[in-house]
Amino acid sequence: MISPQEALNRLTEGNKRFAENKSIHPNRCDETKNTLLKQQKPFVAVLSCSDSRVPIEIIFDAGLGDIFAVRTAGHVLSKEVMGSLEYAIKTLGVKLIMILGHENCGAIKTAVETYQNKSYDELSENMQSIMNHIYPALKDVTFESESSLDLAIKSNIAYQVEDLIKKDAYIHQKVQGGEIMLIGAEYSLATGKVQLIT
Repeated sequence: MISPQEALNRLTEGNKRFAENKSIHPNRCDETKNTLLKQQKPFVAVLSCSDSRVPIEIIFDAGLGDIFAVRTAGHVLSKEVMGSLEYAIKTLGVKLIMILGHENCGAIKTAVETYQNKSYDELSENMQSIMNHIYPALKDVTFESESSLDLAIKSNIAYQVEDLIKKDAYIHQKVQGGEIMLIGAEYSLATGKVQLIT
């Protein structure tokens, strides 16, 4: 199994290829598919937004069996998400977790609007459960400039990274011991590039 830094390098290199329109589309052949019938050994776990404009394997120029992907609107945490990430580490041997947000995120935009308008009660219970994970990230954001949405997006990425460490003792222990790496990043819809945030 590769090291956390090697996994990050592999992600970074794949994203660079994608952003430069030089994707090689690895590990997508029948041979790869057949070797994965009985087991998987992904090199990274990525918690990302469910947004259709952010297809994880494509933007990192990865293939079958490469990325253990967990997706929720706003890339928010829940017990199920944390359990999935723990499974990726404990059972699959993943050494890198990336929490990936993105430019112009609809979930964050909704959170900002309902947070400012105090219209939380108008949302369904299910939508409220998503907002409950995003609102804490908005407390220190100033909403008076055109860049406020981008600031909210970056703040939410950092918050989800911190919240994972705070809420998941198993992952916290692995990060503290240097066994795994946990990072936050933001994807640009315009450029196709992923920038590390934390």
